[in-house]
Amino acid sequence: MPKIFTLFFALISIVTIAQNEKKANDSKYKILSDEIPVWLDEYDVPAVSVAIVDNGKIVYHQAFGLQSPEKPATNETLFLSASIAKPMTAEVFLRLASLGKVNLDEHMANHWLDPDIADDPRAKLLTPRHVLTHQTGFKNWRRMTDGKLRFERDPGTEMGYSGEGFLYLVRFLEGKLGKPFNQLAEEVLFEPEQIQNASYVYQKRFENKMAWAYFPDGNWRESRKVESAFGAGGLRITAEDYAKFILSILNEDRVTSKLRTEQFSISLNQFSHCQKKATTPDACPENAGFGLGWYVYGFEDETIIGHTGANMGERTLAVFSPKNKTGLVVMTNGANGNEVIYRIAENIGVHQGFIELEKPKKK
Repeated sequence: MPKIFTLFFALISIVTIAQNEKKANDSKYKILSDEIPVWLDEYDVPAVSVAIVDNGKIVYHQAFGLQSPEKPATNETLFLSASIAKPMTAEVFLRLASLGKVNLDEHMANHWLDPDIADDPRAKLLTPRHVLTHQTGFKNWRRMTDGKLRFERDPGTEMGYSGEGFLYLVRFLEGKLGKPFNQLAEEVLFEPEQIQNASYVYQKRFENKMAWAYFPDGNWRESRKVESAFGAGGLRITAEDYAKFILSILNEDRVTSKLRTEQFSISLNQFSHCQKKATTPDACPENAGFGLGWYVYGFEDETIIGHTGANMGERTLAVFSPKNKTGLVVMTNGANGNEVIYRIAENIGVHQGFIELEKPKKK
């Protein structure tokens, strides 16, 4: 057979495969569009926004339900991120570090010292690395320690999830660089990645676009107008714009390769902790734990990077595979949001090990 015909048939084969893959994806996403409204009703969740990354591109983005009483959610509805704000806060730091403006191992006390721990010598040991790997020694919130920040253990000795640590990091960055944290985020992350619908603080331009929280008792709570960046969970963003953030990581953009490698290297193995907390303990990989801002799941066949988020009236998820360049972002404004989130994750083929670990426990 002449080479030109061989090439011709090879091209036809490639096109056919691409068309078949597109049909399969279209079918998968149609199932989502058909089923998500049913799941929202079944689990009493007002709204959900979904963004799917496949082959390094955002291939699906759709919002369903109500962002507030009688107001439909749209693709421009901003949801409160809850704790999936932490990886984005970490990203701001890593980009600043890549520019040489800050360092993972510098002492934060030189630019921020919380009055509650000013007399504790351990405060001078705190570094951004301790924050991003959840090894500050703080509880999650100071309300758990009689309303005052204090050390439960020495920094750098044990993993202990802490939102307070991320608030500390924000104050440090503002103190050292002399700018509000949201401005820093805009300069090094939002603007370069064309993330147009995101903010850690109230923006008038987002008025009437913010999802309200829906509490377990069936009551709504209107969005608060926050004036100071809450780096542990106060980010408001659309699912699509969060997916753009994931794409920037998959494309290895604006962070040094050394820092990216550290980001996805487990700092302290949490295998035993996973077995105590996971929905399905047998699914715990032997290597699991925090890198820098993200949780790293080292399954035998694949490494999955992810983070979950939970407030009283919000549930969120961000998860991706560096190997396959796939990802999922789901944001909800309901206390039962995880029921919908993991139905979506199962239907689009998120790693089954991850789902078994993180899906809601049966009541």
